[in-house]
Amino acid sequence: MTRNTLTTRDEVLFAFHQACERPTAEQIIDWTRQYPQFAEDIRDHAAVARDWAAMEGQPIEQVDETLLARGFSRVLDQLYKAQVAAESAAPAQPKSTPSFHDAMAARQKNVRELAREIDIERGVIADLFSGRMLTPILMRFKKAVTTALSMTPEAFDEAHKAALAAPRTGLAKAEQAPAAVARSYAEIIRDSTMSEERKRYWLEEE
Repeated sequence: MTRNTLTTRDEVLFAFHQACERPTAEQIIDWTRQYPQFAEDIRDHAAVARDWAAMEGQPIEQVDETLLARGFSRVLDQLYKAQVAAESAAPAQPKSTPSFHDAMAARQKNVRELAREIDIERGVIADLFSGRMLTPILMRFKKAVTTALSMTPEAFDEAHKAALAAPRTGLAKAEQAPAAVARSYAEIIRDSTMSEERKRYWLEEE
């Protein structure tokens, strides 16, 4: 089966995995251009593949919360770099509703900087931006994001609706294909690796 005859997501991801064991930014851009309908899946798979490749030959570490958080951070960085490279190479598309990413770009920030500024785990911001955070969202969190991004509450609500309407997939697992799993705000906070004190802070209303 040649690259031009691939039609399903599984076929594309399998071929991409075989052709790009250690995918570069150029390879990611090339494949997402040819298969734009599977672009998010390709970028997610590439990020995990690069992370696995970086771990080859290293001694096996005991899995704990610190190690998991470190691995998650590396994957988020690779996803962000691949997405920025792909979006900069693609022609700009007009958007009727500004997204969270638009607001963040206007303030010249990234997910890491935004999370650090409001003192919250990056994964929480990623879930919001990717349409994986369901309502209700507590005002404390909403106010922190709108203040940091200079958004109005109405702009936040519109960006959130747009994100929910077109959710992006989460990280791929070895035994599963990537999937966009939406969870409640409270569940996302409780499942984070933040301290119990920070979790209580983000779960309390002002």
